[in-house]
Amino acid sequence: MSQGVSDNARQGLIAALRAKLAVLSAPAGAGVWAPGPEEMAAALPGGGLALGALHEVTGVDYRATPAAWGFLLALAVQLLRARGGSLVWPWVEGAAQDFGAPYAPGLHAFGLDPARLLFVRCRKGSEALWVMEEALRHGATVIGARPFHASLTISRRLQLAAEQAGAPVLLLRRHDDHQVSAAVTRWRVAPAPAARDRFGFFAGPRWRVALEQARGGRTGEWVVEWNDETHGLRLPAVLGGGKARRAA
Repeated sequence: MSQGVSDNARQGLIAALRAKLAVLSAPAGAGVWAPGPEEMAAALPGGGLALGALHEVTGVDYRATPAAWGFLLALAVQLLRARGGSLVWPWVEGAAQDFGAPYAPGLHAFGLDPARLLFVRCRKGSEALWVMEEALRHGATVIGARPFHASLTISRRLQLAAEQAGAPVLLLRRHDDHQVSAAVTRWRVAPAPAARDRFGFFAGPRWRVALEQARGGRTGEWVVEWNDETHGLRLPAVLGGGKARRAA
């Protein structure tokens, strides 16, 4: 996974990561974390997302990629608040050409604490994967984009690193990537009509979320919305005359 990175560059990046992560508080140990709605948590093994595990999020199609990023960030915000520590986000050059780069004020408004967020610029996917492994070994929560057609071996290495550190990794997967993965859960996301306040303005994003894979759990489908005040996910009781939940 470190192919293309010189020894000097690798050692320099390791030192920089260790110094940055040492400044941040150490995260809590492994376990499970319930992602907001009880109905969603009940479908997951142990009643929540495993902290020491790999989880993948994908859009239903190319146009749903921003919605998938939104749901992934919603999970990351809550995970960071629940376990403390830092959030490491490897960003590969050229990744912003389709939907843009992360916007710092927007991330802050979404609930991400800038003091706990560490971006690492990478030239290619192999470097980003190496950064993820190193960050996990230091107990950081990790998010990022899964390289297209990443092998099962790569996902197993990330899963093993997450298990050993008791730290979670959340990866955005392309909608047309059908490679087998060692991820414990896989979510498929589509945008849903946003909630509005009493003035008719957008009050928070909504997503139609399908849990397609849950090792030891069960699949299900929900419409969830983001609460901008509490920075948490909630389940609307009724949406458009129909129930917001359908479990399999």
